[in-house]
Amino acid sequence: MASLQRSRVLRCCSCRLFQAHQVKKSVKWTCKACGEKQSFLRAYGEGSGADCRRHVQKLNLLQGQVSELPLRSLEETVSANEEENVGHQQCRGAEGSWEGAMESHPAGYSHIL
Repeated sequence: MASLQRSRVLRCCSCRLFQAHQVKKSVKWTCKACGEKQSFLRAYGEGSGADCRRHVQKLNLLQGQVSELPLRSLEETVSANEEENVGHQQCRGAEGSWEGAMESHPAGYSHIL
């Protein structure tokens, strides 16, 4: 009976993607995504090829979701700031009309400004 080929889940130090590679005696491997040659430092999992590929999909999906969180919070902050700026512009418009009313009156109101 032939032994099953074992695979490892590795992570590229350059592009940070997880990927499955066959277990070899050599500690050198090449990233399938960016082509970076590197040494084996840590295995994030080991098992059959199918199991490792499923694990890689889960890890890369989780990594993508985590990397989107700061972008979402940044977008929410920007939209909140835009809404706040719209509110300030409306206030400025009201102040501008108040200042216009003050300027249209005689100098009796100048000591208030």
